[in-house]
Amino acid sequence: MVVLLHLISILVGVPNVLVVRGEQYAEEEGLQDDDCVEGEDASWAIKKWILTELDKLQKYEIKYYETSMSLVKDDEGSSWYIVSDGWQGSFYYETGKPGQERVGAYLYPDYSTAIVGVWRDHLLVSGRPTYLVEACRSGSVWTLKFGELEGPIMTYSPPSHNSLGVDPLQRDPYEKKTIEVLNSLLPGGNDGLFAKRDIETGDILAFYGGYMISCNSSLRALDRTEYSDEEEHHRNMYSLSLGLEDEDNYCLDLPPELGNDVNKYNATLGHKLNHRFEPNVEFLLFSVHPVLGTVMSLSALEDIPAGTELTVNYGYDLKEDPDQPEWFKEQWIDFYGEDLEKEEIDQEEDVNNEDMEEDYDTDNDEIDEHEEL
Repeated sequence: MVVLLHLISILVGVPNVLVVRGEQYAEEEGLQDDDCVEGEDASWAIKKWILTELDKLQKYEIKYYETSMSLVKDDEGSSWYIVSDGWQGSFYYETGKPGQERVGAYLYPDYSTAIVGVWRDHLLVSGRPTYLVEACRSGSVWTLKFGELEGPIMTYSPPSHNSLGVDPLQRDPYEKKTIEVLNSLLPGGNDGLFAKRDIETGDILAFYGGYMISCNSSLRALDRTEYSDEEEHHRNMYSLSLGLEDEDNYCLDLPPELGNDVNKYNATLGHKLNHRFEPNVEFLLFSVHPVLGTVMSLSALEDIPAGTELTVNYGYDLKEDPDQPEWFKEQWIDFYGEDLEKEEIDQEEDVNNEDMEEDYDTDNDEIDEHEEL
């Protein structure tokens, strides 16, 4: 059931119909005035307009924290803020100016899932999840109709060193449609993350949240207990650097007691991906999550059919840093083979031999000096 509310209802709630003004949908689609597309067809129409027509539009590039947005604005005041060429979704506002509270929507990268509400500088003041059910073209105007607003009221609440930023059991509406946790199909795997729908190359699949901490900070300040390497690896198993260029880089961190149990934490599920040296997804910084703000996300490296287990390369390097978990060392040797292991041993022996030769030369120099005396 679709409910259409007048914008004045923003005084008592959030509307779920927005008029989207922009360029006409591609002519080859054959859409005429008053033609409508529904459901997935509506999402594809908007997504195609953004991903294929953006270069043809008059736009203004705007730097937005760690990413960029393309502002597409028509004469009547409606505006799109298209994030990262559309791959990280888009903001749409009917009226209002930057710096003021204004009614709008954030469309997730599938251009179906949305948060409709009140925004200020692209930060969510108050909104609720919904989904696109219909897009109708009338000239250069797209009218979007959304389904009923569902779920809890949401607001921008970024994570910090002592807050996850969100209820640990409040599922992200986009992830709910895109991924699920099942038993892993990989040897030795426990939980694994699987695609619930067909995914295209470049699509965002999941988000990686947690406490936001300094990567250089101690997780147990003033704790004098000595921990083994394995205990440290276990504690840090869900700690991920954002890879920012700031001097004080930040990490997203989930304690194992949360990360290991989806009944305790499932607000984001990117931490459930298992490692492979030949993955089908990769880490990608995501700067516009409507609730969490800047977090890490997972982006598809290839087309992925529904039901496929998702994997990512954790980025560990046994050569650069031998202090790695035992399971990773085993996978490294299995993947690269015994030849690499032998090569490392040979290289180590060469280094030892060079050191011995240097020591021998030094000893001879000392002997020669003694003989001269």
